[in-house]
Amino acid sequence: MNRYFYYHVFYIGMMNIMLFVPHILLKHRFDGAVSGLLLGIVVGSILAIGTIYCFRFFPQQGYPEILKMFVPAWVAAPMLYSTCLLWLAGGVLATYTFSQTMGIFFNPEMNHYHFLLLIIVASIFSGSRSTRTVQFSVEILFWLCVPFLLFILFKALFNPYLSWDAIRIVAGYFGRTPSLSVMASSTFFFTGYLSLTLFNRLNPANFRLKHVWSIPILGAMFGFVSFFIPIGFHGTVGVEQYVYVWSVTADSMYLKYGFIQRVLFLFLIMYTFLSMMFMMNVFHACMEYVKASVPGHKPQPEQLPVPKTNWIICGVFGVLCFLFSLWANEGRSHWATEIWLIIRFLFEIVNLIQMIIFAVLIKRRSSSAPSKSGQPAATSGQ
Repeated sequence: MNRYFYYHVFYIGMMNIMLFVPHILLKHRFDGAVSGLLLGIVVGSILAIGTIYCFRFFPQQGYPEILKMFVPAWVAAPMLYSTCLLWLAGGVLATYTFSQTMGIFFNPEMNHYHFLLLIIVASIFSGSRSTRTVQFSVEILFWLCVPFLLFILFKALFNPYLSWDAIRIVAGYFGRTPSLSVMASSTFFFTGYLSLTLFNRLNPANFRLKHVWSIPILGAMFGFVSFFIPIGFHGTVGVEQYVYVWSVTADSMYLKYGFIQRVLFLFLIMYTFLSMMFMMNVFHACMEYVKASVPGHKPQPEQLPVPKTNWIICGVFGVLCFLFSLWANEGRSHWATEIWLIIRFLFEIVNLIQMIIFAVLIKRRSSSAPSKSGQPAATSGQ
């Protein structure tokens, strides 16, 4: 079960490119991005490891069930709707950015709404499946992405046109104070741990996540690669000229002896899979939060056939994605993404505080309730 958790950590770390995270960091490369990355590793690791530890006290329970244990239904419902809107906003932004990227770099003559419609239909179909099905689908898509990821990293790190001098120059600006937007962006690499809020339902009662020490390493790797490699290719000044900086960076590499000459095509294939994973999980999680807000709802990780309610809820999400694309443009989507990253960062801090309170309360309940043998009951987190 450990591998399913790390699939989410990996693909969320790679999804940062579709949410303008490198562009935001590169915009502040001389005034706090480097220190923000270093501080983000510390803060992101604390948020991730702290939340993971708190979920040990709630085996086979997701965030909606935990919330209903401690707050009344009329308070839990707005909190679940707020969480749903937060993650749905991220999915909407990722969908729009993906359709724009495909339209610009893959087929400029094709209307980007066609790409948008394809990804929305696929997201509705995949997101409406059962939680178990979504978990297995993530595994399949993840292993389809891995060969492309490793190949692109190899081509980038060993490219003769990668300027290590430019990277060293920017790395020297580590003494500047980071802004809130930089901190919010630099902690996004760790956000995959929040998959526990839903997929913890599928973990067995005695589940203990292993190799937690790897989370800071993975987050640091995604952050440094996403930030420094574009600088090495485009220079300390020229890198700021690009909004879709990683798409341009991938197009700076080519295959001398391959039947596909431009690495950009492999990059777009990989991010098609990643976007599908992200949208599938966003639609599914938001759907589960909406269903959990109904009094008396009991989660069903495995459902066959798919209920009509799932189709309806995910269909509404798809319509919202399309409506956003009618309003958005490059400037508006970038502004909305930066605001969303800041709200997400604050939400993760509040979520950790909330989970700590819940863990303390459940531990006190368990320790104060005597067992049948007359001895104090052991806490579920031990």
